[in-house]
Amino acid sequence: MKFLGFFLIIISAISFGLMPIFATFAYKSGLDIKTILLFRFVSAAVIINIYITFKKYTYPRGKLLVMLIFMGAVLYSAQAFSYFSAVSLIGSSLTSILLYLYPSIVLLLSVILLKTKVYKLDIIALFFTTVGAIFVVGLKFENIDLIGIIFGLAAALIYSVYIIVGTKAMRGTTPIIATGVIMAGSASVYLIYALAYNIAIPNTPEQWGWISAITIVSTLIAIITFFAGLKLIGPLKASMISTLELVVTLFLSYLLLGEKMDYLQVIGSIFILIAAIILAKEKAK
Repeated sequence: MKFLGFFLIIISAISFGLMPIFATFAYKSGLDIKTILLFRFVSAAVIINIYITFKKYTYPRGKLLVMLIFMGAVLYSAQAFSYFSAVSLIGSSLTSILLYLYPSIVLLLSVILLKTKVYKLDIIALFFTTVGAIFVVGLKFENIDLIGIIFGLAAALIYSVYIIVGTKAMRGTTPIIATGVIMAGSASVYLIYALAYNIAIPNTPEQWGWISAITIVSTLIAIITFFAGLKLIGPLKASMISTLELVVTLFLSYLLLGEKMDYLQVIGSIFILIAAIILAKEKAK
């Protein structure tokens, strides 16, 4: 079961790692980020909740329902807002480095809130994960802005809290039902935003195709497999293995988009893969 959890998080990382590639082609088709986010969450919410209704699954009630709605409407939305605000102020490189501090934050929160036992191999894997992420993203900072730094750190902290809350939620529900409620919460926020601002509707088969890819692969598959893996291997290992999405994005950008890849990025990718191997060996033991 532990290896299944490991495998599921890898599937999730690949699915999330594909999102920047899909988004790049979506931008080229004429879509903007606001439209992509709106239809990503609304489409995902509709698809998954139709499936839940068809299968006659039971939605959670009480505190668990409130927790899941909170994850979608508050944490997911706040994390996205913080991330994109940071990108606009300090650039994508520094924002990504700050965001990928989240495995370290998850480690601290896991120990404090979940009483998770941490092993030496976990610390070693965390080191390789963090350094590898910095190398892959690169150290080309466009500018330094204190507010931007705060938003970047906030994005990492909020995502860490999201993972911890998700760990608790998975004890009382299934990944599919949790995803349905969370997507409904996120979609509600973006629908309110769409009513306040004029957001264009995709109007070509190509645009709908990229929206569909982002919705199905990089949202539904990515989130469901993440929660399923999280339930089996816990938040710390799940967060560290998730950094494989950086490697996926890097190599696909090189292969499909013609982007350059320097030696530091290759070393960083190797570091992240080493971390994954360390965690796999720990599971084997």
